[in-house]
Amino acid sequence: MSDEVAAMPVGQQESADGTQTPVRRLPVQFSLTWLLMLLLVIALASAYLVTVARLRTAEAELSRLREETGYLPPSAEDEIAAARLTSDQPMTYRIRVRVPASPPYRIAYSSVWPEAKAAPVWFGAVDVPPGESVVTVRILKDPRDDRWKITTLRRSVDGTRRMATVLPQNHVEIFRGSHDWLSAGVSRQSSTRPVGQSLRLLDERVLVGEGAMMLYGDRPPAEEMVGVFAELQPDSGAI
Repeated sequence: MSDEVAAMPVGQQESADGTQTPVRRLPVQFSLTWLLMLLLVIALASAYLVTVARLRTAEAELSRLREETGYLPPSAEDEIAAARLTSDQPMTYRIRVRVPASPPYRIAYSSVWPEAKAAPVWFGAVDVPPGESVVTVRILKDPRDDRWKITTLRRSVDGTRRMATVLPQNHVEIFRGSHDWLSAGVSRQSSTRPVGQSLRLLDERVLVGEGAMMLYGDRPPAEEMVGVFAELQPDSGAI
């Protein structure tokens, strides 16, 4: 018997008795056009999935940056706008503001709202240039002279401007104590007002004494209130 094995013809199958029977195969045909279209669909689906993943990552990063730097939606030319920014420091408040070219605006600040008065007694003010600016108002102990102050820092494209006022000793004792706070003013959502009007940015009242549980709202307080107050207002002369 020869050691060589004859190659079985394609399309035939050898049975147990040595006979060969034809095998019927399905006629599968692949055209070059069909293959190219399949590769194109796979490529487009992969690119879409990658784009969706990158878009979600970018949206999450944009949301985080907006919380840190603040975002003011477009407003009318005859409006002023402001929104609160996040802050991780105690008694530190950050606000983004937008004002038109005219009239000129400023940010007035204070730590006291006298009894039965319609507004705080403003200590000073920082001018605000046209466009957007970031304002930081803080209560802190100045390391240069060890005195407690309320400071207002404005940053914009034209530079930085800072104002500070030494706090009365009774205010210092209140700020250093443990009290509840009544927080108002603008929120993280954009607030707007017509040009020529004022916009209360901060209204952070320390609740102490017998009136600590009273919510005064927009009415004048029934007793002197200590807190952190700031207002975006037309620059119409001396405070």
